[in-house]
Amino acid sequence: MPLTRLIYVSRPHAERIGSDFLAAWDDILLASRRNNERDAITGALVAAPRLFAQVLEGRRAAVSETFARICRDARHERIEILEVREIEERRFGSWTMAFCDLAGIPDDLARRFRHGRDLDLAALSPAALLRFLEEAARVQAADNAILGAPRPRIDMADEIVFRTAS
Repeated sequence: MPLTRLIYVSRPHAERIGSDFLAAWDDILLASRRNNERDAITGALVAAPRLFAQVLEGRRAAVSETFARICRDARHERIEILEVREIEERRFGSWTMAFCDLAGIPDDLARRFRHGRDLDLAALSPAALLRFLEEAARVQAADNAILGAPRPRIDMADEIVFRTAS
C-alpha cells in the first residue's frame, strides 16, 4: 500500500500559545503521539518559539485528516506545505512523533544546515529539511526514548511536563 509524506512549516500563534511555550509544546507533543499511534502516522516535529516544522508519514487519508486537524488548530498560523508525495517506506518509522529540540542540536549539525548566520528551517528545501529532521531525531534518540517517543502505547501517559526553571 503506498504511503504519503507531508512536510510543512508554520509559525506558532503567539497569543494562542501564551507565555508558557514549553507547556503548550508538551500538550501538542502528547496529543500528536496519541493521535498518531491511533492513526498509524509516524514523523518528526521540531518546535521553537518562532517555528514549527513537521513531517507526517502514513496512509494518504490519515495524513490528510491529521493535517486538516493541524490547520484547524489556532496555535498555528502561516502554515506552508513544502512537499506532499507518495513514498515506498517511512523514514521515521520508529517514532509516532520524534521530538527535535533546536536548543539541543549539536553545533556541527546546525552549521551544516545553516544559511548565513541563522538556522532557518523554513528556508530549507523539503529534502534538506527532511535530512535535518532525520539527523536531529537520530542525535536526540536518547531524549526521545526518555520522553516516550518510540511507539508509545495509548495506555502509557507521559507525565513529563516541560517547564523553565525559575
